Amino acid sequence: MNVRITRSNGRETRAVILEHAQAELEAYGPVKFNILRVIENSGVGRSSVYHQFGDRNGLIAAVEVERFIEEIRITNELLRLSVAAVKTSDELFLLIEQALHAVSTTEGRESRAHRIAVIAAAQSIPSLEAALAEHGNSGDHYLAETLEMGITRGIINPQESTLSIARIISTLFIGRISVDGLNSPDDDNAWVRTTVSILKFLLLPV
Repeated sequence: MNVRITRSNGRETRAVILEHAQAELEAYGPVKFNILRVIENSGVGRSSVYHQFGDRNGLIAAVEVERFIEEIRITNELLRLSVAAVKTSDELFLLIEQALHAVSTTEGRESRAHRIAVIAAAQSIPSLEAALAEHGNSGDHYLAETLEMGITRGIINPQESTLSIARIISTLFIGRISVDGLNSPDDDNAWVRTTVSILKFLLLPV
């Protein structure tokens, strides 16, 4: 029998619940997801689970939000590695263009659609909406720091604040979902070309 967790701060309790909820979702999928099984396996009191996430759907949405946040973190880290590795602005924008084309696949479109669905679902759950806002803001600051690295290395020379540009970049990538709906390779290629042109304009390569 699991030992019930009686003392834990909210953040630690949330992490324990999400860990077991993610395992449940991976094992059984959203249709057979059982919140009572999560409660039993996690050792967290039932009231704590419902207090943190509201209900079964809220808990599933919370897992998806955590996955979304992790995807953003990985993307930002890959971009930072790229900025650290390239020697010229041409190399940087070529890598960005290649990366944008690499996710012009069915899997890429499905991933973006899923991200939008997660964002929409989180809007009705205050704690998830706050978590997305918090991590979105920290992600923008991380990206701004990456841009500062590019400035220091002489690869880019933007005239606007790096944080403002980071937030523009975030909205550009989320907005790609509107082009995905056209299901047109030509339109998608045009979006990639235009996006790279916009980034060049914003970052003013030297």
